Amino acid sequence: MVAKTGSGLKEYFALVLVMGSFLILISEVVFRYLLESSLEWTDEISRILLVWMTFAGMGFVIRDKKEIVCEAFGQKLPKRVQRYWSLGVDILVATFTLFLFTYGIRMTLFSWDIKTESMEFPFSYFYVSIPVGCLPILYFLGKRIKGNVSRKEGKEM
Repeated sequence: MVAKTGSGLKEYFALVLVMGSFLILISEVVFRYLLESSLEWTDEISRILLVWMTFAGMGFVIRDKKEIVCEAFGQKLPKRVQRYWSLGVDILVATFTLFLFTYGIRMTLFSWDIKTESMEFPFSYFYVSIPVGCLPILYFLGKRIKGNVSRKEGKEM
């Protein structure tokens, strides 16, 4: 099934993160309710996996053009204006992603000495997922913007 989609690496990566999180949470349930002994670390590991799933997956969402878009306003615009509207939205998203990238790096550096409670991991393990996730977003948005600009210039000539 994964090979049929043509982009197997992202599916395997997502599968590993989801299954890892699932197995960790199931082990917590087993230990807490069947063995009456709670595992302290499962909550932190599950949170780290969830954060990494979110930020690592955003670039693939942009690449595959699967992001949630409110098109109610854009669809009411004339066709020629819709192209510029789409380009403008992509530029705004890229600008916000640059902002997120910058502050993700700042938070990663700031939180290096702050440790999690049970595993004593640096909180940077959470925050570093932000700039790492922003890089593919910026790359794929850049390709999309470049393609849109090239198409627009070709149609106007």
